[in-house]
Amino acid sequence: MQKWLLISCLLILSACTEHAVDINEDYKTRLNTVLGAAPDKPVLNNIQVPAVSQLESQFQISILELGSLGHCKLSNIVAKRNNQLGKTQVASERLKYQIQFIKFANECLNDSLTKDEALKDTLKSAVLEKQHNLMSEFNYMLFNEAELKGLLQLTSDFLPADSNQYSSASALEAIDNLVNIRKQITNQNINSIDTSSITTSLEKLHQNRFIRQLLSSAQLQIAYTQQFTVWLSGFDYMNSVCREGKSKKEAQILNTIFNKFYLNKIQGYQADLTGLLEVTSPMLFELWQAHSELSDLVDVESKNSLLNQLKQTSKEHVIWWQNFYKACDIRPL
Repeated sequence: MQKWLLISCLLILSACTEHAVDINEDYKTRLNTVLGAAPDKPVLNNIQVPAVSQLESQFQISILELGSLGHCKLSNIVAKRNNQLGKTQVASERLKYQIQFIKFANECLNDSLTKDEALKDTLKSAVLEKQHNLMSEFNYMLFNEAELKGLLQLTSDFLPADSNQYSSASALEAIDNLVNIRKQITNQNINSIDTSSITTSLEKLHQNRFIRQLLSSAQLQIAYTQQFTVWLSGFDYMNSVCREGKSKKEAQILNTIFNKFYLNKIQGYQADLTGLLEVTSPMLFELWQAHSELSDLVDVESKNSLLNQLKQTSKEHVIWWQNFYKACDIRPL
């Protein structure tokens, strides 16, 4: 609950009504009046989705054996799995089946009506196999189910600068639930997993694209800020706008641009993104921890994380301006 309250507080930070691209391009246009040769819009690259193979069971239950299990719930889910629809299950349904099989097979093994010892041995072996492979099945879902795979794909539907125009609660609830399921699998607490909540979480992510928007927006803002700093770093202000004996009119124009367009607009948006990443990153890290190429992006302790890249690029940009003010002997507005 505290997570959602924190997010709610963060969502009222910005009072802008413009889009993320607009505020950055506006800043660039204003700088161009003094610097010239403005760079193009930054080009972003999709994050590579890990390839996770689908595992197949080494154990089979024949039709005759299945018939002898009519007293068990297990027989219903196995029969459903063996029809054509079951064989083409999407990744989340496949995971749900594996979890249900473990639960119902154990119930069946403890049922006094289950008498075939050879079949009981097969069930025991199948349960052990599925327990061993369950985390792989979970990861297979992460990178093959559309709603979860889509979290890593770039979108041009970035979070707006006005944070009142979007909501994050249901998306974060979905991620939090999936993280808890992952923990239950790790701890082999399979009986406590509510398989229906997997579908509910996917539905929430389908309806609420906040996570995908946040990750894309962070990448975009990092790219823009890096671009601005590189562009400014190539500007020889000491021999142009701050040259001794020259009017400082253009230097003051730059001062106004920085305050009006960066400090008053972009910096607030960056602060919103930073706050949102501080809450969201640890949850995504729990989800993706087995894949270092992804977990590094959301590891708050890593310098390569989106959170720390966002902070660092913002810091480097502000440092350039601080050096500009000092060298040109200009007071910030």
